[in-house]
Amino acid sequence: MENEKIIQDPWARTTTRNGLVGDEVISALQKSIRRGYEKAACEFAYEMYITSPQYEEKLWRRLLAISVEDIGMGDPQAALMVHTFNQMRKEFQYNESDRLMYIIHAIRYLCACEKDRSSDLLKNIMIKSFAMGHVPEIPDYALDKHTTRGMKMGRDSHHFLHEASKVIPQAEVHNDYKEQYDEILKHYDPNNTVENAFQFNTWQV
Repeated sequence: MENEKIIQDPWARTTTRNGLVGDEVISALQKSIRRGYEKAACEFAYEMYITSPQYEEKLWRRLLAISVEDIGMGDPQAALMVHTFNQMRKEFQYNESDRLMYIIHAIRYLCACEKDRSSDLLKNIMIKSFAMGHVPEIPDYALDKHTTRGMKMGRDSHHFLHEASKVIPQAEVHNDYKEQYDEILKHYDPNNTVENAFQFNTWQV
C-alpha cells in the first residue's frame, strides 16, 4: 500500500469547530487575503477564532507574517498596523465581540493593500542558495576601522566618513555636520585627549 502523503505541520492534524481541516483553513485564509477576497478571508478567520484561543493565536501569527510576506513593500506600514491591532485586541477578553473586530479590521486592511511578495522571494533565494553551498564573499567596502583587516589596511575615521559610511540613496541634508566632522578629524589625535575624556566600550555587544 502506498504511504499516505502528509505534511509535517501539526495544524494538518487538527480540525476546526465546524469540522474543517486545520491546515486547509489556514491556507484558505492567506490565499483569500492575497487575492483581496475580504469576506471569504474574514469567514475563515472567524472559523479559526471560534475554534479555540490557540487557533486565534495562530491566526494572528499568520496575519503578522502576511503583512510582510504578501504585502511587503507594497505597503511598508502594514506590519506596524497589524502589530498594533494584535496588541489592541488583547485589551478585550476572548469572549468579547469587540476582540473579534480587530481581526476583521486587520484583514480588511491587508486585503486593500497593494501587495509585493519580493521579501519572501528573496528569503527563499537565500535559503535554497545557501543549501546548495553558496557562501557570500566579504566586499572591500565592509573593511573599515571596525574590522581587524580594515585596521591593518590603515582605514581610519577619515576613510569611514567618506567611504564606509556611504548611504544609498542619500536623503537631501540641510546641515553641514559632515563638513564639521571632517574638519575635526584633521586635528583629532586619539592619543592626545583631555584626561577626563569619556571612554566608550569598543566591544560590539
